[in-house]
Amino acid sequence: MQLSPAVPSWPETDFLALRYRADLHLLVGRWQRPVSAAEVRQGYQAILGAACQANCPYWQLDLRGRNAPDAATRQWITGEFLPHLAGQLGGPVCLGYLLSPSLLQHLGSPTDGPVSVVFFAEEGSLTAWLTQCQHRSRAALAQADFMPPRAA
Repeated sequence: MQLSPAVPSWPETDFLALRYRADLHLLVGRWQRPVSAAEVRQGYQAILGAACQANCPYWQLDLRGRNAPDAATRQWITGEFLPHLAGQLGGPVCLGYLLSPSLLQHLGSPTDGPVSVVFFAEEGSLTAWLTQCQHRSRAALAQADFMPPRAA
């Protein structure tokens, strides 16, 4: 995993690159290759660990290099992992997924609530959505002690 200097280190893998973008207050995860079900779980746990370390509830996850998860792994993500994110990060979480067209057809529809999940085909649109999430939820973030860094 690749790190910015502002984020403490975490274990490296060959299938997931992680980077915290302090300038945008985003955690960027890029899946590098097709992965097994165990690697999907390992990757999501690494992303959560990085998010906790960076105090960042805004995730940009690039799945274009990854295969579609099997049904059991999709159930783990949607039924176990995602529902607990807001509680683990202490407030609302926004996940924007960057997908290839073939992967997009395997995944469900966007969600809203304590964990918002939206799918995108273009990185610019995804980043714009995450920026809007930051502006919309600034008061809620302040209550949860999340504060995006000021522009330099």
